[in-house]
Amino acid sequence: MKKTMPTLGILAALSLLAACGGQNSSSAPAASAPAAAETSAPATASGSALSPKEAVKEREKLMESFKKDAGTMGKMVKGETPYDAAAFQAAADNLAANADKPWVHYTPESANEESEAKPEVWSKPDEFKQAIEKFTAAAAALKTAAASGKLDDVKKPFGDVGQSCKSCHDTFRAD
Repeated sequence: MKKTMPTLGILAALSLLAACGGQNSSSAPAASAPAAAETSAPATASGSALSPKEAVKEREKLMESFKKDAGTMGKMVKGETPYDAAAFQAAADNLAANADKPWVHYTPESANEESEAKPEVWSKPDEFKQAIEKFTAAAAALKTAAASGKLDDVKKPFGDVGQSCKSCHDTFRAD
């Protein structure tokens, strides 16, 4: 029971990840863009080759992918589904492969589009960058831990991913 409660808290934090790129009725004012990781898409001066509306949609799509992968792994960590090392590894690999991709789509122009991104994304770019780095490092560590094939080895790194999601959402995502 002692392990179940923290795991449930971690899973709740990961569920917050789903809405990170979601829509709402508030608009954030434009400011300077946070330093963001490079993606494979050609970037414009503002950081994304996409229109502001497309940038929001792309980051939402990537966040949905995070949600799917976290859900797959979370069910195994929670014991809702049997632990399948190959499926866990695939989800961890996908999460790590995409961990640096949404951030370039938080452009100054996209700040004027409806989304759940708080104005702090643009007004506190250094803090946002630190949150991104924490998440990408946690995702990479989870991928490495998953290579062991052992459930006990992935529990802490999975929790670290959840904590990084929650921390970012608390500061940079509107409810």
